[in-house]
Amino acid sequence: MQELDTVSTEERKIIDLEALGFKFIKVLGSYNYREMKKSLEMHVHENMIEICFLEKGTQYYHIQGADYRINGGDLLLTFPGEEHGTKSFPEERGRLFWLVIEVPDKNSRLLNLTKKDTKLFIESFMGLKANRKFKGSDRLKYDLNAIYRICKHPINGLDRIKITNLLLHFLLSVLDFGNKHSSQTISKEINDICAYIKDNLNEPLPLEHLARLSNLSLSHFKYKFKKEMGYSPSDYVLRQKIEKAKEQLLIKTNSIQDVAYNLVFSSSSYFATVFKRYTGVTPTQFKLLS
Repeated sequence: MQELDTVSTEERKIIDLEALGFKFIKVLGSYNYREMKKSLEMHVHENMIEICFLEKGTQYYHIQGADYRINGGDLLLTFPGEEHGTKSFPEERGRLFWLVIEVPDKNSRLLNLTKKDTKLFIESFMGLKANRKFKGSDRLKYDLNAIYRICKHPINGLDRIKITNLLLHFLLSVLDFGNKHSSQTISKEINDICAYIKDNLNEPLPLEHLARLSNLSLSHFKYKFKKEMGYSPSDYVLRQKIEKAKEQLLIKTNSIQDVAYNLVFSSSSYFATVFKRYTGVTPTQFKLLS
């Protein structure tokens, strides 16, 4: 079992809510990464539920032997005793919140709920285990950001009431989204364009061309793509090129210059810059480590 991280850094802001007197509410954390970070090692939290809300970006997780790819706006839940992490994949660019709750015993209360309501609350969350990944909405971040604002300064009694209400509102919203089984759906237009991009990574892929293929204006195409996929079409194209580059770099006869040329990068130096941005290592390091 891994101890919960309660130490903030410049990019990772963690509030130790239990230390502030919120029994069974362990931590609220967030990161806002502008570049790839090292992988999150596989770990287990006994008797705890972890709720992840990805505000923007994309992220891969491995939970109990199953793979999950979440995009901006998605929620992902981990339940007591489940091994989870990103395996060998890096933590990607984006903004993510996580809230960890300890499951109370039957004679305890969560926040200001009665014992009966606490039991119902936890059972409702445990009922989402079969549907752990689902779509949320932008409004979720407002409750969490409000807690961060309050906790910038020492909290008083009124602050504690505000935080309690914000936590309850957030948790009830998560239950609402989960019970609606509102998993992310991708429209035919965007799904077709994603397939086209993957099939044409060795060709120039200007956004104007992709928008025309989708029968959408450029502005509407960019808006629709980002809303459904969680990142911009330009970002998606680069991600797919880098995934293809990984495959090509594993072939010993392919040089870094060859791979950059095949995937239509303007130069090998630009390719190396983009590769490191999305993987955390340079193409040379990747070849050596493979």
